[in-house]
Amino acid sequence: MKNPYPKLALTSAVVLASTFGMVGQSQAAVSISKGKTSIPAGNAISEQDMTIRNDKLAFSLAIGSAPPWGVARGCIVDIANVKPDGSLSNDRVAFADFIPNNWSGWPNTYQKVDVLKDTPQEAVVKVSRDFGEVDITTVYTLKEGSDLIHVKTSMTNKGDDLDELISGFTLWPDGGFKFAVPGYAGQEEAVVTDPIADRFVGYDADWGIALHAPYFSELKYKSRDLYKKHGLKKGETVTFEGDYQVLGSGDISPVVKAEIERKQLKSGSLSGRVKTRDGAVVEAPAVIVLKDGAPYIWVIGEKGRYQLDLPVGDYEVYAAGKGYSDSRKHKVSIGAGKRSSLSFDDLLAPGEVSIQVVDANTNLPRDAKIQIEKGNKPLIEFLGAKTFFTELTEVGQARFTLAPGDYQLKVSAGSDFLSKAALVDAKVQPNKTTDLTSKVEIRTYPTERGWYAGDLHHHADVLEGSTPPEYLVRSQLAAGLDVTFVSDHDSTKNHQAISKLSAQRGVPFVPSMEVSPSWGHFNPFPLKIGAKLSVDPGTDDIHSIIRDARRMGAINVASNHPFIPYGYMSSLEKGIAPGGFNAGIDLIEINAEVKYQKAIEKARALWSEGLPYYYTAGSDTHDVWNETTGHNRMFVYTGSKPSADSFAQAMKNGRGYVSFGPVIYPQNVMFGDTLKLTQSQPQKISFDLLSVNGLKTVKLIGNNGVISEQALVGDEQSVSFDVPHQSGWLALVVEDGKEHKAYSNPIWLKTVAKSEF
Repeated sequence: MKNPYPKLALTSAVVLASTFGMVGQSQAAVSISKGKTSIPAGNAISEQDMTIRNDKLAFSLAIGSAPPWGVARGCIVDIANVKPDGSLSNDRVAFADFIPNNWSGWPNTYQKVDVLKDTPQEAVVKVSRDFGEVDITTVYTLKEGSDLIHVKTSMTNKGDDLDELISGFTLWPDGGFKFAVPGYAGQEEAVVTDPIADRFVGYDADWGIALHAPYFSELKYKSRDLYKKHGLKKGETVTFEGDYQVLGSGDISPVVKAEIERKQLKSGSLSGRVKTRDGAVVEAPAVIVLKDGAPYIWVIGEKGRYQLDLPVGDYEVYAAGKGYSDSRKHKVSIGAGKRSSLSFDDLLAPGEVSIQVVDANTNLPRDAKIQIEKGNKPLIEFLGAKTFFTELTEVGQARFTLAPGDYQLKVSAGSDFLSKAALVDAKVQPNKTTDLTSKVEIRTYPTERGWYAGDLHHHADVLEGSTPPEYLVRSQLAAGLDVTFVSDHDSTKNHQAISKLSAQRGVPFVPSMEVSPSWGHFNPFPLKIGAKLSVDPGTDDIHSIIRDARRMGAINVASNHPFIPYGYMSSLEKGIAPGGFNAGIDLIEINAEVKYQKAIEKARALWSEGLPYYYTAGSDTHDVWNETTGHNRMFVYTGSKPSADSFAQAMKNGRGYVSFGPVIYPQNVMFGDTLKLTQSQPQKISFDLLSVNGLKTVKLIGNNGVISEQALVGDEQSVSFDVPHQSGWLALVVEDGKEHKAYSNPIWLKTVAKSEF
């Protein structure tokens, strides 16, 4: 198969750009420079890359560097805001680009870059690429004094008619927090009609980046992708326009000001003061504006004062602060050209919670996750968290700040697997510490029976991941996992830190990475600590990737979420996976965050051919505060505390099962083993089953589907099945009272005729 990712093509205009730059220009002027980016922690590290800057922002295009996730070169990989002293902030984005069909793989043969304009007043750069038979050109424009990167992309189809494409601009922040399209908070994807606003914002206390996408009609990945569904007939051109707006703080009120200007909306202003009930000034108040009941915008004030512009209309407004209670909500009407005033004087100063979590059976401290079930949940996440974890060294102990008020806290220690979450009531008072104790009843201890659980798809803080290594370990321990695991995109930078943190608690660490071409993602493990990827996921084929995985020490190579649009098996079906199929894949992932039934069916079909492609399982967590570490997990039988190698080898041998809740203990035959039978010899296989949510059913399945099904009662039950006298395989599916399931690897059956002895 021809490699569809040949080397990058550059025009002479890019070469000439090396003579451009900031020499002789003021920092307020626009400039273009070629080479490794000057943005700290930036990913544009090639001498062919390009950085464009003015006095508000800088951004870098990956011309020679490999972008993340194997997409075509020519995209934004770095964005920074300019600090008051003229220096650049750290890189704020993992990736910002036009996606031509919802991360479906990007067959690409060329990239071409033209500098159309380079003056102190304006820079205009055009990047041309192909997507199969479609030519894609994106024009980036930055003007003097502007905080907006204007982007305009055209798709021209030179091939057959294309139907039901879904395309548009994306913004994947490098850490920080996400403020979704107003009205769509928490939604992974949605079809959008008449939105309150047409933008997504990534932010933290010291930065903000907004994607303005006036064309969009669908959102995906919690608003990080803003798309339009469209067709593209032969010879037709479709155009998309938007802006990336770059801010130097978590005050995102300039975002709505840009909307007012872009849409030419009539507007007014709102201003006032923010104080506590005892008259103290809230130094950095946050004033949050709701429109049609949904969070719309916020402003961060200074020295107790705030001011922002708003389109004409009716709103609800309240004030908050870091650790402070919210004010009451006020209704406000903004008139055209009018200055309205609204002050707040009812906030309460922060309080503190100290909580000790223990195992109710042993009274020993237990790692736990604590979430606000009822009570104040801050909208602006750098002002206060909704999720907390016990300390790594002070096991079972957590201390954190909360706004004053009444709370119900949910305390989870292996919740839904080893225990049920406990609920604890708390009353938090200003400037005081509330001391709490929570006892969690642990129902089973798998390690005592030789079983060790891991979340085998989990990210730290590389690219769009926002979880520092310490919190990855704390979250995985709180989830009741027995090994730690990391799989950052194409990176091992966190291996050393996580290895050290895990060793502090005597927990085995299984190092991995997620190798991330645009046509499939793969977790090889365990890797040598700090091993470096030597292939380019954007250009190399599957055979090179697997060879490199083995070079780095991998016993297993897992095909992650194989049937999503850019999964390996989806790409095989479409014929766009470079190199085709490689039989060296070891494991098929059951990913908690996507539809996985096709992956289960594929594994079973392979078992029916006698091929030992076993399960792996992971939550794909990137943000432990807003996602669920260990949502599903792999239980692996190693007999005693494993090393990374022995854990991986047990998985390679099929000695495990995927679970979303139920726990399985085989009594007489282990998953992955072969049971030899004579045609007349009766044989039973038996299992102990447990679910803290109550057991519902267990199914024994084989080559031809369900062999037997039993209804279950209670939280614990032992079951036995007669083994059919035929070669093939058997596996279990256990379901609990919450409809959470566990899927076992196969037990292989081999019938032996007496004449063979």
